[in-house]
Amino acid sequence: MRLKRKIINLFDDSSIYNVKRVVSIDNEEDLNLFWDYLQNSSNDTYELIDAFITHFYNFALSYICMKDSEFFEIILEESDKNLYFTLWNKKIALLFQQHIQDTTLTHLAKNNRISIKLKKTELKQSKKEIDLIHTNRENKLISSTNSSKIVSLKPYDFIDSEDLSELLKLNEDMQELIFIHKKYGFDESSFISLRSIISMFCLTLRYYNQLSPISTVLTNFSNLLNTNKNEFLKLHRDELELIHGFINNIDTWLKTLFIKGGADIYFMDNSINADFQMISQIIDPVTLEEEGALDDIFDF
Repeated sequence: MRLKRKIINLFDDSSIYNVKRVVSIDNEEDLNLFWDYLQNSSNDTYELIDAFITHFYNFALSYICMKDSEFFEIILEESDKNLYFTLWNKKIALLFQQHIQDTTLTHLAKNNRISIKLKKTELKQSKKEIDLIHTNRENKLISSTNSSKIVSLKPYDFIDSEDLSELLKLNEDMQELIFIHKKYGFDESSFISLRSIISMFCLTLRYYNQLSPISTVLTNFSNLLNTNKNEFLKLHRDELELIHGFINNIDTWLKTLFIKGGADIYFMDNSINADFQMISQIIDPVTLEEEGALDDIFDF
């Protein structure tokens, strides 16, 4: 007989309820089920954890696309005052810690797990700061029944109309190009076209200081394309899915901020950067190690 209650979270909160919920994540379907469970929970408190599940979903979706991604579990615990989410897997714990380092999420990490603590009494206050839901899930999850939960923000209008038209046209070309070739790989012609489109896209973004985080990531991606042509041409189908997701995220970022509205200007910075880091690990891991990024992100 167990004499002491088993506590999973690293905050060692002994006041947690007896019931724990364990979700196993192995693929996108598992991730979607986890999202749906939290969004549809009958407990009103769960409706206020958008900040965490948005950060987690964006990160986990990119992670699952990796060729060497691993199965992991997330354990949910609850007390009268707090909610706890513990990711149990050494690789995923370290990667997610890196992903949320610039956020206000309270967390502890140790060995093979990371625990995130959400105070129920503070959730309503922090909802104003929530990064809005990744558009990869908008078509599935944001409907007229829950649209009232989304913070109302107008599209940003600081980009010159001609520049925005150019970005939208380049984005459309990128989407079409990656859709055609994601199943068959790059040939030299399509690779050169993508490289040219990305370069022109970056050139336009550089004129706007407000977009410097995304501009920097895309410029780094452009440099990766320019110096690793052969590696990109050798990518397998599953690796191409990661490129496809990265390009889709650019589409989401551009249209949400400047066409649809409803999001803070920095809402996808971490997600797009995480995608780029994973692509870099596949294409040129030596360069990443020399720059120190490998130790920060993939050192397990």
